[in-house]
Amino acid sequence: MKRTRVFRLAALTIIVVMLGVLFTACGKSGDKGAASPSETSKSSANGAASPSAGASNAGGKKAYKIALSNSFTGNSWRSEMVKIFDAYAQNKKDAGEISEYFTSSSGNDPQAQVNEIRNMISKGYDAIIVDAASPTALAPVLNEAVDRGIVVVAFDNTIESDKVYNVNTDQVQFGRVQAEWLAHEMGGKGNILLIKGVEGIQIDKDRDAGHREVLKKFPDIKILAEGFGNYDDATTSVVINNMLSAHKAEGIQGILTQGGGENAIVEALKQNKIDPSTIPLTGEMLNGLFKHMKEDKVKAIAVSQPPYLSASALDVALQVLNGKPVNKKTVVPLPVAETKDADRWYASGQPDNFYVDWTDPANSFNLKIEQILAK
Repeated sequence: MKRTRVFRLAALTIIVVMLGVLFTACGKSGDKGAASPSETSKSSANGAASPSAGASNAGGKKAYKIALSNSFTGNSWRSEMVKIFDAYAQNKKDAGEISEYFTSSSGNDPQAQVNEIRNMISKGYDAIIVDAASPTALAPVLNEAVDRGIVVVAFDNTIESDKVYNVNTDQVQFGRVQAEWLAHEMGGKGNILLIKGVEGIQIDKDRDAGHREVLKKFPDIKILAEGFGNYDDATTSVVINNMLSAHKAEGIQGILTQGGGENAIVEALKQNKIDPSTIPLTGEMLNGLFKHMKEDKVKAIAVSQPPYLSASALDVALQVLNGKPVNKKTVVPLPVAETKDADRWYASGQPDNFYVDWTDPANSFNLKIEQILAK
């Protein structure tokens, strides 16, 4: 009996020694001891993974989690912009720079977008890219995201905050270019209809400011009526037909629109027995506008808010995450085309509401048109 106890004690001693040797060897896999789970996957106060703890790709670099928060969804520009982001983000994921990406459209309701952004914060995204419903209402929640270590990049409708990176064209200049061209085509005098964008968003305010800055220089140009077209044909059709019913008899020499509803305007002119080639028109880089330039001899200028701003914003976010110096404001050049450029820009076979400037001239985003047209 005693001998059995001795054997058991000796065996237990050997096991303890062996375990001690094993643990010591594991601790010497490098100059420092192995990191504990709490060191490799830290959590923030709300329980989400830390934004700085992105996964690593095959090359040992971090691959980041990126989210896009879009607001308004009711026009083709927003749809194309989201598709561009998804296509470019997938390219980045295939290259190992992004581990995952997510897109969300909350509608033109600031509070709904605030709630969605809070959800993104809780899920531990490394960067949040945002097309904002309001330049001020979203600032507090986006500042909170930055304070938690998340990179925030606003584009298109930017944010009034020195913590947020902003990517945009010069929207006031956008309005100036349109209005100056129209005033020149009208000889500095006459009646116009003014169709704005989405009420309350920053782009509409900036473009409208550019329009009015120029129109002040031409006191002989009179605005007969104005309204919001929401940058889409359906809304613009109602607005322009109401305007023509009320003011056609007074004579109309020009239509100053921020864009997005050009097809509706041309069709409304035809329905009201007005030759569209006699009314100079401003707009955006929509395929339908270039078609009207070619087929209906419409005199127009197309100034663009390029939908690839979402891809530019993603580039900025990745540069910041990778420690590269980036200015708080990135200004993307405005694409501009006139009737004489219609052959170059018109994309035969593509829908009228397709924005033809779906990538920059160098296609630095390496996109394919099939990715943008995919449903």
